[in-house]
Amino acid sequence: FETGLLFDTNSSYLRETSKENLSNLANVLVKYPDTNILIEGHTDSTGEDEYNKWLSDKRSTSVKTFLSTQSVLEERMQTAGYGEEKPIEENSSAEGRQANRRVEIAIYANAEMIKKAKAGKLNN
Repeated sequence: FETGLLFDTNSSYLRETSKENLSNLANVLVKYPDTNILIEGHTDSTGEDEYNKWLSDKRSTSVKTFLSTQSVLEERMQTAGYGEEKPIEENSSAEGRQANRRVEIAIYANAEMIKKAKAGKLNN
């Protein structure tokens, strides 16, 4: 995503830009049902560890819920919340903290796609 899936401080609400990005992603995911999606929530380092873990779980669940409203099957999606464990920027600046208040999405082959790939039938 050009702008990332970023969140306001202490929030798990999706920004309008994030909704637009996720809608576009959902269109692709619906076309390729042989993939699974891992949705990982993160926070900055402000706040208590337990709260940040809870908030990161809420953020990943918000993304999963939105994608499910866009016809992506819930069974394909798994969520995880890491709190402040995996920063991508330093938390010493406002910009760094903003970058860390995010959700990342990984798309990977499911068992059916792996089976097709092994059989040489991915394009069929």
